[in-house]
Amino acid sequence: MQRMNRWGVLALFMTLAGLPAMARADVPAGYRLAQTLVTQEGSSLQVLEDQRISAQLHKDSWGSGLDEDSFDEPGDLVENPLREAQVRLVSASGAVIAHKDLGYPLAKVKKAALNGQPEPVYFLTIDQTAPMGSYSGPATQLLLPAKRQLEPVGYQDADGKFKPLILASTGKAAWKVSTPAGGGADELLQVSSFMDGDGDDDFATRYQTYRWVGGQWHGASTQKAGYWDTESDFPARTAFP
Repeated sequence: MQRMNRWGVLALFMTLAGLPAMARADVPAGYRLAQTLVTQEGSSLQVLEDQRISAQLHKDSWGSGLDEDSFDEPGDLVENPLREAQVRLVSASGAVIAHKDLGYPLAKVKKAALNGQPEPVYFLTIDQTAPMGSYSGPATQLLLPAKRQLEPVGYQDADGKFKPLILASTGKAAWKVSTPAGGGADELLQVSSFMDGDGDDDFATRYQTYRWVGGQWHGASTQKAGYWDTESDFPARTAFP
């Protein structure tokens, strides 16, 4: 008999013991299964979206915002607003291990190509783009399904406080994975520009670095006067702490 993974064994034990089994991974009414990504452990990360959002509409709307003009029958959205996307972790045996509502209609997951991590890391990106403005956009968090299921990864800041690690992609913010010149675990670099004063030209730019040290992420940041947006090149590594 093919060996089961731990989630399959758990589901089988609960069934044989007469205990309530975990919910089966049926697609809820009004949703479509937008994405399935099999993890290294054999479980699956699934993204569910409103069934009115086709795969093509998801692609066309990503990063630009969904509004009533995106749909052939916009009047339906008045009485039936778009359902928020969901992410869930499903065992190899088809049981829902964990589930989370995401607050926005569009989302996607992918394997994170991060060197130096003890567990496989996945990026969950939720499209928070508003129809207008340059301060909103996709927001990415890190997941460790084998260890933390769908609980997002956090980091420790310079003051010792723990905060959620969220990477923003907007008209005035961008991030990238960076490999240190001296070797070691990959780092995450985030640049963001924002108003910092009363004048129209009063901007500041923040440079943040997230490093994997001692089994957890640590954050460091520096801020300088000046403006940056995504029409500019990503800053040189020397701009980051």
